[in-house]
Amino acid sequence: MNSDCLLRITKSNLRHNFLPYALLSSGLLLFVPVIFGICELDRQLSAQPLEMYLSLTGMFVLTPVFMPEQNTEIRDTVRSKRMDCTEVYLIRSLYSLLFMALIIGGFTLYMHHMNCDVDKWHFISGYGAALFLGSVGFFVSGVSGNTVAGFMASSVVYIANFGMGKKFGDLCIFTISYHTNGRIWVLYAVSAVLIITALIADRYKKSI
Repeated sequence: MNSDCLLRITKSNLRHNFLPYALLSSGLLLFVPVIFGICELDRQLSAQPLEMYLSLTGMFVLTPVFMPEQNTEIRDTVRSKRMDCTEVYLIRSLYSLLFMALIIGGFTLYMHHMNCDVDKWHFISGYGAALFLGSVGFFVSGVSGNTVAGFMASSVVYIANFGMGKKFGDLCIFTISYHTNGRIWVLYAVSAVLIITALIADRYKKSI
């Protein structure tokens, strides 16, 4: 795959597939001050906008990665090209992950500017929550071939964490907000497994 081909594919996907979900995720930022207030929050309260709200960016941008090819005509057209579908999914996943980091990292810095008690662990935990929600949707969407099912699965996990978060142990996405002893690296590891498994499952479906 040459650089020109990579650039064309990235531009096309950013414009046609990614932009609506990126705008939706960016729109979340407008409501954070209204819902939470972000001035001089303590450590636990500072985590809530990141873990309980901006974590939704993961669901919004990672879940739809497989969506275009779930249309039979588009899938057949893409698979007739020289570039493998898995490479396209990887490109979409990488810029989605980068976008999540920019949104959550940028807002963490803004909270620091507003004298909130935030540090690197707030970013790591908030990003981990977004990554896990997104990877659940990514996995279900890829395996089932249905993006709506992916969004539903992520939503169920998100809602369940409000009522039973502490019972999830290391998979609780509100680690700092709920003051749990969860190991954040577990969220990252499970997310990676879900993403890789979904890519392998899609590749297997293509071969049969």
